This record gives sequence, C-alpha cells and structure tokens, in this order.
Amino acid sequence: MQNLAFNIQNFTTVLFKDVIGHQHIKETLINSVRSSRVSHAQMFIGQNGTGALPMALAYAQYVNCKNPGENDSCGECDPCKKTMTLEYADLHFSFPVITKKPGEKPKSADFLKEFRKAVLDNPYLSYPDWMETIAEENKQGNISAEEARDIIKRLSFKPMYEGFKIMLIWMPERLGKEGNILLKILEEPPVNTLFLLVAQSEEQILPTILSRTQVLRIPAIETSEMEKALQERLEMEAEEAARIAYLAQGNYNTALQMSRDSSSNYTEEFIVWMRLCFKPDWPGIVKWVDNMATTGRESQKNFLVYGLRLLREAFLLNRQVDELTHLLPSEKEFIIKFSPHIGQNNITELAECFSTAHYHIERNAHPKILFFNLSLQVNGLLQRHRQRA
Repeated sequence: MQNLAFNIQNFTTVLFKDVIGHQHIKETLINSVRSSRVSHAQMFIGQNGTGALPMALAYAQYVNCKNPGENDSCGECDPCKKTMTLEYADLHFSFPVITKKPGEKPKSADFLKEFRKAVLDNPYLSYPDWMETIAEENKQGNISAEEARDIIKRLSFKPMYEGFKIMLIWMPERLGKEGNILLKILEEPPVNTLFLLVAQSEEQILPTILSRTQVLRIPAIETSEMEKALQERLEMEAEEAARIAYLAQGNYNTALQMSRDSSSNYTEEFIVWMRLCFKPDWPGIVKWVDNMATTGRESQKNFLVYGLRLLREAFLLNRQVDELTHLLPSEKEFIIKFSPHIGQNNITELAECFSTAHYHIERNAHPKILFFNLSLQVNGLLQRHRQRA
C-alpha cells in the first residue's frame, strides 16, 4: 500500500476548497464577509473530525485576505501566506495545555510551536491526539484563568495590520468557570476584533459563553464527500475509500487513522473471530486475543466500530430488509451466512457488549482481558440464539 501519511505539501489547511464538504456553510461564511455582516464572536461547533477547525481557519484567512474571490481567499497575498503557516501576527490562538510541574501556570504561548505543527500535520486534529502530543498518559488539558487573562492582554494591543485581529479559541469546553473572565470582552471586544471559538461538544460549553456567540453547527461529513476526499488526497482505491468512508461515520480524523493503520482491513479479522466464538475454539480465541492486544488502542476501537456495523448488517439481512444494508463485496458472502445467527433475541445485547468494550478501551482497559471477556459474551449470545431459533 502507498504511504498514506498526511501530506501537508498537497493540502493547504486554510482554504475553503480544502475543507471537505459543507458547501452551504462555506457559502454562508463567505456571504457574511462580502456583505460586511461579520459577527464579532462566532462559535463553530462540530464533533471530532467534521471539520470545524479547518472551517474556522479558512474563514479567518478569508476575512483578512487582500484579494478575496467569490468562493475562496486568494492564497497569494501576505496575510494568506502567513495564515497558511499559522504565523499571521493578527491571528492568535488559545487552546488546552497541561501543567508539567507543580506550581506552573502554563499558557498557550508555551505550546504554540507544538500546536502549529499538530494542526499543520492534521487540521482535523482531535483533542485526544493533541493531549497525546503534549501530555503524559491520562493527563487532561485545560484553558486556565491565567490563560483567559492573557487572552484579554493580547487583544489589548493594537493590530499589526489592517483588517481583523482574530482570537481563535480551540476547545472552549476546557475553559470551565474560568471562561467568565472573558464575558465582558466577548460582549464588547476592541474594534475590529473577531473571536472564533471552535468546540466539539455544545453541552460542555459554559452557557454564559455560548449565549454571547453566534453559533454555527458543523454536521458530519457526507459519505460521498468523504469517499471523494480519500480517493483524491490519499490516492485510495474506490472500494477501500467506500469502506473507510462508511466506517468513519462522517469523521475525517477517524478515516485518516484507519488509512494509516496497516491493519485497518478488519473484514478477515472479524470473520475469523466470529467463527472461533461460534464453535467455540478457546485455544484459537486465546491466540486471536493475543494478536489483537498487540494492535494500538485506536485500531482496537475502530475494529469494534466495524464489528458493530457488520452485526447491524447481519441483523437487517435476518429481518429481510436487504435494501437498508450496505455491504462491500468482501463482506457479503460471510454476512449472508452469518445473518441467521443474529436476531431479535441477541442483537441488542451484542451491540451493548461492543459499545461497552469500546468505552473501556478509551479508558485504557487491559486489551487481553477485555477481548477475551468480549469473546465469552459473544459466544454466549450466539449460542443462546441458536438454542432459541
């Protein structure tokens, strides 16, 4: 397989054309600039991998572009070129950071170099990936009161250039009650100051912050748009792109992770595992579990998402609603044969078992114990269905 590492030379992170899908949102943002109706505090809300961050960056570039076109910024003027490297002097960032030593009061400025690199490497950056970049295992980042005061200080200085001075706050969910320090400046910012807040979870945002912003919700990426992006950017074969696009469920970050993962073709793994559980072949299961435990946590999570999807497909075939299924040729033969074993008396519990396992992997459960226990549960539920059929 070709090298699927993210190639920033072939991907400009802050042009609208490089943000996957969401054409109507791009048009809304562009029209707000062209009609001089730019709201001074905007909240971009989109779950991991939907493109809220690259959308906000593309908007930030368009706002200050010297020669904006009808559909995008020019990419050639000085503000555009500097925004592309995230080094434009009037584009400021605030994001979650960690305390490495007791008594420290770290600010975003202390991690700016790492943040720029992380975003340039992958503008669909997730919060867990960012924490993995700067933190030891299980540490949580936050935007502190000290950082909130630094935001106010940075915005008190005069802009370096004409146009907007922009403060992009990534993951405002991590502000907590410290966010109240920013209420006054959010409501009455300095002239030509633009706040762009980029969040993943609306429920976790401080209500007093949310109420002072104009909210723009970024939905999941359409499967067809995802397929197109994977084929064009990663030179992926059509069937592989269709498989990953379907599994990613609108999350381009997940799609990238699966593309880079040499073991992301889970079909054969799932087939072998289900056959072992059905027999059951316990020595074979132990060997399979040992092998699965050597894969990374993200690969294990993606495998469970994939397995859950195939269980759903098998159940739909069992209920004779074939028109709702979405099976690839490499999956179809096995799932047709497997579907009689997935029915109303075990599908709900199987789904719960897979979802629970996924939850515990995210929280660093021991993979050998987890997958062996899951194998026991799958065996029991398959046998129960066979006995009741």
